[in-house]
Amino acid sequence: MDFGDEDRSLRRIVLRFLNEDEDQAGRELDDIIRAVSEHIGRESSIYTWAVPALLIIPPLLLLAYLVVSLISKTAGNLLFGAAQLSCLIPLYFLWKWGRFQYGSGRLWKPRDALYVNASDDTKEALEKFFTYLRREGGPKTYYRDRKGEKRYLERRHFFGSLRVLLLSEFGAIRALCLSPDGRRISETIRVDADPDEIINALQIRPKRAGGPGRYVKYPYSDAIISLIGDDQLAALDLTDERAAIAVIKRHLSQWFEDHADESGDVPRGDLLAPYARKVYRRLKMVGVRAEP
Repeated sequence: MDFGDEDRSLRRIVLRFLNEDEDQAGRELDDIIRAVSEHIGRESSIYTWAVPALLIIPPLLLLAYLVVSLISKTAGNLLFGAAQLSCLIPLYFLWKWGRFQYGSGRLWKPRDALYVNASDDTKEALEKFFTYLRREGGPKTYYRDRKGEKRYLERRHFFGSLRVLLLSEFGAIRALCLSPDGRRISETIRVDADPDEIINALQIRPKRAGGPGRYVKYPYSDAIISLIGDDQLAALDLTDERAAIAVIKRHLSQWFEDHADESGDVPRGDLLAPYARKVYRRLKMVGVRAEP
């Protein structure tokens, strides 16, 4: 099968093995990326202003130096010194941002990846993918420059702690993950290999949103069992289907929040709705009615 550039993108491959429903996989991945971006907000803001500051402030000060030095040599020298200083400060923050991701010293091994609000299964799947890309002799990765030419990346590009940001669909977010040599690459990164072969090699079973199947992400059965004997459910007015389902869904949501693991990952309301409807229908079938 022939694959185009889009099919070879890191994000596209991840969506295929993360969840059988690729739309749901995209939402889950974006939630993780958004949480990581918010977590590093202060550090990333320093980096994002350092780049434009380096490009704008020194040239302006040098231009002012050329003009003022014609009038006052002392003032001109001060502006020249300020121009030099304005180069060093942003460069320091750029260096600090790179060190935040890759640490100091030689880059012998990957840094621990930063994942926020990600389940253990998702972390394991993503790290398995990045480990595959980091192998010596593994598939080459590349991006296309403005001329459309392929620019290949070294495997250590996936050693940084913010590597999950490379899976974002937005270039500004991808650029926050610097290359080991400090380059800012916002272009989409792709794999120069057959995506099907990669997915088969990873042997990752995609998650399912729920219901019977190979993999159920959330313990829906446990949540439903917890409703047995609930006095509030016994008092439901089953003549108002919408209101009854809303109450059941709130109970399920509360159970997941009370039993969430350290990641805090809980199913969204739209995933709980089908189960709430099933519970409602079962209650109506067995004849549960509100107390008089």
